Amino acid sequence: MSDSLVADNPELSRVELTVDGDLAGILAYDVIGSTVILRHTVVKEQYGDHGWAAVLVRGALDILRMGDLRVWPACAMVRRVIGAEPEYLPLVADQDPEAAEADRVSEADRVSEADRVSEVAERSTITGA
Repeated sequence: MSDSLVADNPELSRVELTVDGDLAGILAYDVIGSTVILRHTVVKEQYGDHGWAAVLVRGALDILRMGDLRVWPACAMVRRVIGAEPEYLPLVADQDPEAAEADRVSEADRVSEADRVSEVAERSTITGA
């Protein structure tokens, strides 16, 4: 049996899987607010087809669960593990945090534009233009 470890490497924004001391795979992520977007799982070829990718994903999800964080499973492997192991479903965020951020920025732009229009209208009323 191989000795494995799954650990967060926040400096590189990834969770790493080591097997017998060798870096066997990574799960890249980004953080937006309290949601972690799980982007992409990569396992070295010599560790492929042995279930190591699932070990990596489960380890990452367990780490995130301890931190009381939500996840957005952008990675197909992460979605497969969550689909097969429903105990991870409560970790999944209600919506894509990038889409929510884009909506928030878009709304702020609309409000800002409305403020500019109001300001121009007010000036034109004051100056009689």
